Amino acid sequence: MANEVNQRGQAGIALFLLLLRPLLTFVATLAGASFVASALLYFSPGNAADVVASDPATYAGLVDKWGLDDSLFSQYTTFVANALQGDFGSSLVTSPGEPVFEVIQSRAPRTILLVAGAIFLSFGLSLSLAFWTAGKKTNLSAWRTWPVGMTRRFVQIISILPLFLAAYICMYSIDAAIYNQSVAQGLTPPSWFPLLLNTSGTKTALAIGVLAISSCSLTEIHTSCENELSRIRESDFVDAARARGDRAWTHILAVLIPTLTTLISSRVSFFLGGTVIVEEVLHINGVGRLFWDACLARDFPLVLGITALAATIVCSARLLGDLIRIWTDPRQRGDA
Repeated sequence: MANEVNQRGQAGIALFLLLLRPLLTFVATLAGASFVASALLYFSPGNAADVVASDPATYAGLVDKWGLDDSLFSQYTTFVANALQGDFGSSLVTSPGEPVFEVIQSRAPRTILLVAGAIFLSFGLSLSLAFWTAGKKTNLSAWRTWPVGMTRRFVQIISILPLFLAAYICMYSIDAAIYNQSVAQGLTPPSWFPLLLNTSGTKTALAIGVLAISSCSLTEIHTSCENELSRIRESDFVDAARARGDRAWTHILAVLIPTLTTLISSRVSFFLGGTVIVEEVLHINGVGRLFWDACLARDFPLVLGITALAATIVCSARLLGDLIRIWTDPRQRGDA
């Protein structure tokens, strides 16, 4: 009995230490991201008063009112102290006087839709293709392997363009096609034409597609899924399941969940960062474009508020990924 209690105690300590690392990483990443953003704004030429003030007297008053002449450490610690109490301050230039949280909240749904849609599309497409191509070698002399090789090559080609270039080319191509098919012929164009000037589901779908595929995102995710599937399919437990007549794919999916969780949580930062580019190129009024405008305006509280929120989301995704991996994989808990 005592031995059993001792083993449970040791397992509890091991689990605590296993969770302690991602928790410490969460705190360190959040603090580091906020400090780096503060330092970049602090040492950048100009400040929010330069954007607003029209005369020296007004400039001096705004600098004093907003504390822009305070040291970097003072500005950062003030923001952190207020943020811990739930107060992220008010926007200085972008939405003067409006609380930072409310400004972000008004734009957040569009960005959340882009990120969630991109994750679902990229991983759904990558995993579907990986189930077909995993473990299959390409031999140029054997015509039966051409479809697999062409699929891999196709994935590489469509995802090779940088994010900003892919967004611009797709938008320009769609607008040009609609112009030639309707406007040039005197017909009424769709309500979303042109894409740049109108908010529509078409532009949202385009942004999700570009974000999910470009900058080698699709290639990297597909390759990771393919390699993991190949490894799992060669495992002894899969051979045993096939020998028993069980459905191997159910066992494969169960083992694949921890890896997929890790992949998804690690890609959240890429998709969040990508929204800044996509939203700016396509003129989507989300948090990414808001962040860009706030940086140009040197809107210190708004930039730090968005940075802290983005860092929280990224760290939370990684923490959730670690928790799911520990829960689904007994080896992580020391149970097996």
